[in-house]
Amino acid sequence: MTLSGKRILITGATGYIGGQLARRLAGPEVSLRALVRNPDKAQALAALGIEIYQGDVTQPRTVEAAMAGCQIVFHAAAWVSERGPRREVWAVNVGGTRHMIDAALAHGVDRFIQVSSCAVYGSLQRHNIDEQTPVRWRGSLYGRSKAAAERVVMRAYRRYGLPVVIARASQVYGPGSYQFTVRPVELIKSGKMVLVDGGRHLCKPVYIDNLIDGLLLCATVDEAIGEAINLTDGTAIPWRYFFGAYGRMLNIASFPSVPYPIAWLAGGLHEIKGVVRRQPSSLNRRVVKALRSSNSFSNRKAAEILGWLPKVDFREGMRRTEAWLQDEGYFQP
Repeated sequence: MTLSGKRILITGATGYIGGQLARRLAGPEVSLRALVRNPDKAQALAALGIEIYQGDVTQPRTVEAAMAGCQIVFHAAAWVSERGPRREVWAVNVGGTRHMIDAALAHGVDRFIQVSSCAVYGSLQRHNIDEQTPVRWRGSLYGRSKAAAERVVMRAYRRYGLPVVIARASQVYGPGSYQFTVRPVELIKSGKMVLVDGGRHLCKPVYIDNLIDGLLLCATVDEAIGEAINLTDGTAIPWRYFFGAYGRMLNIASFPSVPYPIAWLAGGLHEIKGVVRRQPSSLNRRVVKALRSSNSFSNRKAAEILGWLPKVDFREGMRRTEAWLQDEGYFQP
């Protein structure tokens, strides 16, 4: 299937992945529509000729209106933070997905791509985790909510034949990424970057352009229908190398390190401070646990079904990321 001439709906277009996807697709070949909560944040997208619909995935009527006439749907909207009550996270990630699926069924869309996460596997300390691995219902609130959203999507496929694909992204870095690009640079510049256990545990990166390539294939390759597919660059990298790449951009050769038990205690103390100040801390035990994780994900299924291979390796990805950081004024060349 080709996307040419299709009307495409993207949710989460003012977020990172959805926004990068919208920019890639913008052009005369397709008719692109974005469902956004705040149109003021979508002005740059509107300038690209993207049709902006104001609404919210938690509001079925706005979802229904945005879906009308669309053949392809990329559902990237999500509550990505661990901060917030479970009820609100579930309302967006699970309830919102249910509203999207209901509207997709009502309008008979040709393809529904659920942008999910490898977080659904939990913190398994194993290598080459593939799609045969069951999702885990214990672990982070975000991971559990994305697993529940996947269940909603797959139920629509099995019961009603809705053509769905679930794309599970790993840790997305590159131009525009806050969590895995801007935030590390901010920590390094402020002298607050500290490694856990010497940074020997593993980051599972996927460069943003590689991820967008994979998402587009999920929308066009018929063999992908009904499948969950990992999208990850495939090579796990110790955190000391991942953060070290940003350090070299700033002429910093190394970072201090603390053992995991001390980092865990510090994360707990910061959580308590956040409760007292009514301002959740970005340093918490969940973050510390993620920096201790030593697993990796397989992208073999993506290669076999989609014909997808990451075009941008880590070195080139960091070169492009450095150029973007310089252009945005995060540091001087």
